[in-house]
Amino acid sequence: MTVELSKVLPQLEAAQVDVNIRVSAKLNVTKVAARRKVNVFVLNEIGTGLGGDTPTLVIYSDRMCWRVPVVLALSPKGRLGQVGHIDVDAQTGEILADDQLTQDIADHAERLVAGSSL
Repeated sequence: MTVELSKVLPQLEAAQVDVNIRVSAKLNVTKVAARRKVNVFVLNEIGTGLGGDTPTLVIYSDRMCWRVPVVLALSPKGRLGQVGHIDVDAQTGEILADDQLTQDIADHAERLVAGSSL
């Protein structure tokens, strides 16, 4: 379920709006565990120099996920930047990454390395 707020808000330049959303769910996977899962995944599926950063909780209509930023860091240069993110289901621990996302992260990492002076 998605609600686009612009369709229910007044069409005024300045308006006071209060939006309250309540979600209740049991999180079986901690953000530390989600980050570890992503670290193992990117090492095994994409390559070295990549790792997970601090996750944030993302709420979809059908699940809650830890969104783990994937960063590239190389020893001579240190942290080069974020190359994508991978979601981990906060209830099941499932890594939500398909082949296209994996390839996109790898491609972004290659472009970031090519643009840095090593």
